[in-house]
Amino acid sequence: MTADTDRTDLHREIERLVEVATGRVVTAADLRAADGALDRAGVNSIGYINLMEGLELRFGAVVDPEADPQYLMSVDSIVSFVRAQKRP
Repeated sequence: MTADTDRTDLHREIERLVEVATGRVVTAADLRAADGALDRAGVNSIGYINLMEGLELRFGAVVDPEADPQYLMSVDSIVSFVRAQKRP
């Protein structure tokens, strides 16, 4: 698996987490139409809370929304955050 393939797979997985976190109100298509920006796609505060929980459960990645709000801005920023958390 190449880095590009891993990145694509991780993007899709994050998109699925967002879908689940929002109760399928925000879809992967919505995210792509909003260039990955969660707020423009329609993620609300409950969706963000659910997403943070999902990121912790799935990846062990804990986002502090007060200290690290930039990591919850877009699918790309979440992917970067998760990838950084996987490194030793």
